[in-house]
Amino acid sequence: MRHTTRFAILTAVLLAGAAMYAADENTDNKKHTVTLKDGKVLEDAYILDKKPNGITLAYKDGCKFIKFSDMPLKYQQAFGYDPIKSARYERKLSDQKKLLAMEEAEQKAKAEMQKAKAEKHYKDGRINAQQQTVRKLELQLEEAKKRFETTEKTLSQDRDALGMSSVGTQQVSVESLWGYGGRIRSSTRNAAVTNKLMKEVDTLSAKRDKQAQDVIDLQLKLEAAQRTLDMLMQNK
Repeated sequence: MRHTTRFAILTAVLLAGAAMYAADENTDNKKHTVTLKDGKVLEDAYILDKKPNGITLAYKDGCKFIKFSDMPLKYQQAFGYDPIKSARYERKLSDQKKLLAMEEAEQKAKAEMQKAKAEKHYKDGRINAQQQTVRKLELQLEEAKKRFETTEKTLSQDRDALGMSSVGTQQVSVESLWGYGGRIRSSTRNAAVTNKLMKEVDTLSAKRDKQAQDVIDLQLKLEAAQRTLDMLMQNK
């Protein structure tokens, strides 16, 4: 008798468990017409996925995740809604979201810092290169001015020599030595020396003019380079 009673109780428990499992399976797989709290109706809806805070339903027009809190009470009960588990799961999701936001903010701040550092390095490099360009042009300009001054001095000395040349003990002016068409009069004493000086003056004059243009060009380049440097410094 005692064994029979135990067997009957065990059988009842197994049958109840099987019925509950079948009910759960039937609830998950059976198609429903679900009306949400906002009045929206989901026809032919069935469960695709279940979370502690809601379920994903596939229905006639697509699929949708619906929180248990948005369902009427009968659907909450039918789909096994547990408010405590749901609240715990929501807090977990919230903590994960906050952690993810913090990580993204840190990554963004790090990326911005690296970008700012790279931009500063680039700007500093451009400024340094431009400063070297300015200094190089300054040195070139100084050398060009020295060459011009040297040539101008030599040219002035030659012109002075031609302006009043000494021939023996007699002073002879350049105009008296210079004939028609720029030629030295053959009858003039020491004409070869004077002709050589005149050629040197012509050569030096051309050289002086070119050097003067070099000075002007370098001055313009230096001014442009300095303006570029000033602009880079302002945008630093």
